[in-house]
Amino acid sequence: MTDTLPRLRDGALNLAEWLAAPAPADCGALAIFAGTVRNAHEGRAVSGMTYHGHRPLAEARLREIEATAASRYNVRVAVAHALGELGIGDISVIVVVRGGHRIEAFAACRWAIDTIKQAVPIWKEEHYIDGEARFLEGTPLKSVEES
Repeated sequence: MTDTLPRLRDGALNLAEWLAAPAPADCGALAIFAGTVRNAHEGRAVSGMTYHGHRPLAEARLREIEATAASRYNVRVAVAHALGELGIGDISVIVVVRGGHRIEAFAACRWAIDTIKQAVPIWKEEHYIDGEARFLEGTPLKSVEES
């Protein structure tokens, strides 16, 4: 959908940037997922999050997710993920899908965010109000095709 915006960005993402491109005339559906940093996790007060990633592989996987979702669901897809320090309420991940109909758009959006979580080498380090920090347990990385 857009090759002018980086798929990985240091700092919070801006959803308006990802929605700025005009919608193609054949697209009657727009599905969006924006993940934000929340202020609590498992009963602990959170002050922020640091996202760490393997940049070359993460960039390649994000592009692969876009291409695979576009092919599987016959939609246009753009995805992005933040790296670095983010505050409460900041957007950390975005999936934007434009398609002919809502069924494909919703399915592609769900598949894309689930696959980002499983296939992109990005790790979360949570920072707590009490000054502690810890990496959240992840899952072993899968290939995009396995997702």
